[in-house]
Amino acid sequence: MSFIIDNEVKDRVRTAVDIVDLVGSYAELRRQGRGFVAQCPWHDDRRPSLQVNPDRQSWKCWVCDLGGDVFSWVMQREGISFPEALRMLAERAGITLEPMQRAALSNLSSANGDEKKGLYDTMFWVVQQYHQHFMNDPAAAAAREYMKGRGLSEDSLKKFRVGYAPEGWNWLLDRAKEATISPKSLESVNAVVKNDRGGHYDRFRGRILFPISDPQGRPIALGGRIVPGLSNDREQAKYINSTETRLYSKSHQLYGLDQARDPIGKKKQAIVVEGYTDVMMCHQFGFNNAVAVCGTALSESHIRLLRRYCESVILLLDGDEAGQRRTNEILELFVAAQMDLRVLTLPGGLDPCDFLIQSGAPAMEGMLNTAVDALEHKIEVECRGFDPLVDTHRATSALEEILGTLAKIPKVDILSEKGASIRVEQILGRLGRRFGLQANQLKDRLRALRLESSKRSTPSSANSVGASGKSVEPPQKIVRYTDLSPVDRELFEIFVSYPELVPIALEQFPSASLGSEAARILMQIYVDLELAGYELHFDSVMSAVEETSLKSLLVSVEEAAAKKKSFSNWDAQQRLHSLCERMSKKDQQVEDQQRMRILESKRLNEQEEIDLLQQVIVQARSRHGLLSPEDS
Repeated sequence: MSFIIDNEVKDRVRTAVDIVDLVGSYAELRRQGRGFVAQCPWHDDRRPSLQVNPDRQSWKCWVCDLGGDVFSWVMQREGISFPEALRMLAERAGITLEPMQRAALSNLSSANGDEKKGLYDTMFWVVQQYHQHFMNDPAAAAAREYMKGRGLSEDSLKKFRVGYAPEGWNWLLDRAKEATISPKSLESVNAVVKNDRGGHYDRFRGRILFPISDPQGRPIALGGRIVPGLSNDREQAKYINSTETRLYSKSHQLYGLDQARDPIGKKKQAIVVEGYTDVMMCHQFGFNNAVAVCGTALSESHIRLLRRYCESVILLLDGDEAGQRRTNEILELFVAAQMDLRVLTLPGGLDPCDFLIQSGAPAMEGMLNTAVDALEHKIEVECRGFDPLVDTHRATSALEEILGTLAKIPKVDILSEKGASIRVEQILGRLGRRFGLQANQLKDRLRALRLESSKRSTPSSANSVGASGKSVEPPQKIVRYTDLSPVDRELFEIFVSYPELVPIALEQFPSASLGSEAARILMQIYVDLELAGYELHFDSVMSAVEETSLKSLLVSVEEAAAKKKSFSNWDAQQRLHSLCERMSKKDQQVEDQQRMRILESKRLNEQEEIDLLQQVIVQARSRHGLLSPEDS
């Protein structure tokens, strides 16, 4: 094994991310003794069977027999590879990876790393061409004037690399020919489209372009807007966006996140707006934690993406009727995700861009401070325009809608005395006062709605949803503790409990005697760490291991070792000596049997038989301490 990413980097990231905080951002944790428990996302877990150990920074579900560290948790919950998990957790911890480390991660993430790098390079070139045209070419004057007329500064236009696509059908294709970039490459990033005759034409024509970048700042797509006032603006859709490519999935990207990622992490809060120019104007006025969706509705995937960086979101959507409707549609997603969401409605039907131009940053700051909790907003919306104590028919409908939203909070027994959420209890108390009902009546109805919801759920709903948007099953290839031979188990139990004995074992224990492929891989990892000069303690080994199944196995081994270590009569050094001696004898017996089979085969000449017999005799005398100077 070669450590393409230095193990110290892995260790640094692993120790910077607390396992309790990480798992707690996905599941409701409850303290139990020195650790925490939660309901496992990989099986229908009615009683919490997932254990989180803050001392060892590990997690384990004893029903699924799955476990690991922060890396394997993210890998299995998000359906991503180790390099992607390392990069994601580094971002969460605010750790900046060096360029060579980022390059190594990129190469590890995909077998087609070179091909994907080519797509990134092509997309960067496309964005550069359109941006230079927008900033400098007289043909783009109308586009520049429109953007400046909206109040956007030149610094903002440069910061977000705004571009302009000329009206011609082949402007980009002609430039690509000079740069030896093929039409196929441009088609792969959706910058050009194939026509019926097998040729290509520019996809974006006569539009202001907003480059969409991934969190690492690499351009991956474009959003295009027509320039108002041009002769053809009524004949086209106002906005068009790149279709999905190998680089771009709109349900997994947020516009401006590359610029807003660090501010979001520092403020622990994101502002979500609707439009590209809304994001740009927010940043221009100092609200640099603003992002927007990319031509689609806010989804569960977007919420998971935001949860990597922050704990709270302010939903700042347009004050018009459509904006209000969209707000109500996505409330349930945030409630179900148990993420702190606040909702702000701007006055006068204004969008954030216009509001900032008219009222300025202090007014926006004041408005943001008045943003209400999502559930509070839900109550206000549902009860708007009538008195719940008088209009009982509308009150019943509104109450059902509100309780239906509360019922979507997942995997928390919000009705039990122990697990009751203070926030939900407060909401129920307020609902009782508002609708003239007893708290117990509301709890009974809420319990019934949750029961109905659970009956409608399919068995597959217990599975997590990964970054690809598909259901993520637990790993099919699970290496269990019981899959190891008794000798292998005891050997690695000694390794994780007494790392100072590992170098001795690596010299004396014949690795060929290990009983499984998993054991041999773990042994090789220890060998590689030793040769590279790393420490051999449990944490270092967990960082070096990248396979989720092996991480799970190591946690099981460590748990078993901890129990043995509690017994004072477990002499690890003596046990290791016995294991090495036993396996050495076993290997020798195998060698003796092989020699005897060779002798019995009658394939050797007389002298070869004598020499081989002599080797057998010398080995036997050596094992019994009877080796003479003449024999050696």
